Amino acid sequence: MPTTEIDGQLNATERRLLTEAITECAQKPQVAIEVGTWLGGGSTLHILRALEKNGAGHLWGIEAERSIYDQMLANIRAAAPDAAHRFTPLFGFSQDVIKKWLPEQGPDARVDFAFLDGGNNPREQMDEFRFLDPFIPVGGQILAHDAKARKGRWLVPYLSTLDNWQTTLHDVSYEGLFQAKKIAQQPSAASLKSAKARLFRQQCNPAEIAATVLPANVCLFFLRLMPRCLSRRVAEGRV
Repeated sequence: MPTTEIDGQLNATERRLLTEAITECAQKPQVAIEVGTWLGGGSTLHILRALEKNGAGHLWGIEAERSIYDQMLANIRAAAPDAAHRFTPLFGFSQDVIKKWLPEQGPDARVDFAFLDGGNNPREQMDEFRFLDPFIPVGGQILAHDAKARKGRWLVPYLSTLDNWQTTLHDVSYEGLFQAKKIAQQPSAASLKSAKARLFRQQCNPAEIAATVLPANVCLFFLRLMPRCLSRRVAEGRV
């Protein structure tokens, strides 16, 4: 593999955990999807290299910002020419792209591996999970970055409550990396009820209600009135 490196998120431990989730699983992933490629040097590059090491699998990567998307494509071609044939880029917002992408996979569509690292909105991540979950087989995996921040505030407790998912929160960075493996096709009725109740409580958080109903510029105005350290914690969902 070429040693060219490009800008990307995830620290060294997170990149190792991401790689091992693909290379050390019993059933090698054939279909992988990523939400939020950024410049490609973090998750995208390491997923591709892991698939190439397995000798199997293909990654579809979603990015919503055009300038980042274009630079990511150039970066992947430069840094991973041997694995680039395993990559299909998808431009747009995840909810729209996934809803269009899944039917295109045909009647036997399945998703063996998903990495969720899109916008800083817990509702988006829950939507992504709900779209993908019916197509994830037993043994399939979901990993999500920013698990300790606002982005993961709904998905992490929701999946951790469902008894058909085996979950781990890797506390190896300020952001946190969440890993979940599907161990049964459906959750029990009791665990699903508990998960939905837990999600409802999260959705009723005053900060989340404000973020939903207030315009972005109004939220930004109030954040700017706060001390910098406090505004960052509020924006990231840490208070």
